[in-house]
Amino acid sequence: MLAQIKSFFTKDKVFLISFVVALISMLFVLPNQSYLGYFKLEVLVVMFGLMIAVSALSEQNFFKVVATHMVRQFKSLKLVSLIIILTTFFLGMLVTNDAVLLTLVPFTIYVTKHTKQEKYTIIIVILQTLAANLGSALTPMGDPQNIYLYSKFDIPFMVFIKTMLPITLTGLVLIVTTTLILLPNKTIDLYTPKERIKDYKIVVAFTILMLSILCVVGVVDVIVTLLAVVLLTMIFFKHLFKKVDYHLLLTFTMFFIFTGNVSQINVVKEVVGALLVSNTSTFIAGFFTSQVISNVPAAVLLSTFAQSSQALYLLQGVNVGAMGTIIGSLASLITYKFVINEYPNEFKRYLITYTIICVIYIVIITSVVFILK
Repeated sequence: MLAQIKSFFTKDKVFLISFVVALISMLFVLPNQSYLGYFKLEVLVVMFGLMIAVSALSEQNFFKVVATHMVRQFKSLKLVSLIIILTTFFLGMLVTNDAVLLTLVPFTIYVTKHTKQEKYTIIIVILQTLAANLGSALTPMGDPQNIYLYSKFDIPFMVFIKTMLPITLTGLVLIVTTTLILLPNKTIDLYTPKERIKDYKIVVAFTILMLSILCVVGVVDVIVTLLAVVLLTMIFFKHLFKKVDYHLLLTFTMFFIFTGNVSQINVVKEVVGALLVSNTSTFIAGFFTSQVISNVPAAVLLSTFAQSSQALYLLQGVNVGAMGTIIGSLASLITYKFVINEYPNEFKRYLITYTIICVIYIVIITSVVFILK
């Protein structure tokens, strides 16, 4: 029994770290009723539903069919990769970045594995992660922190778009350029038999997928979504409960506790309040706070002290802050987990490559933002 518990905690290093920092934060803020406000149930339910949906679609050969058509239609690794990355970028504007990555990163891994191009998996999924974060930055519905700041400061929609456009457009140019430079223009083919959709259960899989997406945009209630997903899975895909990455769900839960507690510590509040003395310092505070506690809680924490005139600078800061550390945006953890689960020996290369590209992007995008101010 003890061995199983030890294995559960040590199997996933990211979860273990999140668990430890959550426990440490609880020494400063003892468990109380305010903890209930930390947990973002919608995020956890949507992630759970998307994991089930992706597993069900994969089981029904959906990804195989789409991959076969795409690879045989375009044939080039560079072109196929660019299409996948741009799809991630533009979908991020309509659906939150974590939902897009949960759906498309497994597809990318499938394509690279079955075209025998696995050495390019890491660079493609890193660019996907950046594409999801930069694409979603443009719209209020693209990111949870965008939704929060958009509503808290009552930012006009077109002002929001105009404010974020330099970040998203610069990001698009960087992503396309990086893809064209780093990925070779080599002919690829799928080394797997041509597949067909298995049966009617594909409809159920898409129903679960759509329920999760509709929950993201607020059309379907979170409890209704959870009950529907659980019921459909029990009836049609009971075995898929075992394929859910519960470590990832718990990692997000631990970060909710950690960030919630940090935002309650008086010393932190005083330091943060002292940082927001100008528009520039607000941008910088948004960026660096995101590196430590991720951009959603950073937006919530800093907005408490920011003036309405600083809202747009805070908005830009936390969105640029999605890049940098892998917890700059918790959506980035999703990609990291997929890669580490599939290629456990590649975590060092992933982190180094991700960090280098992020630093370059941050410098260029931040320069553009300040030049245009």
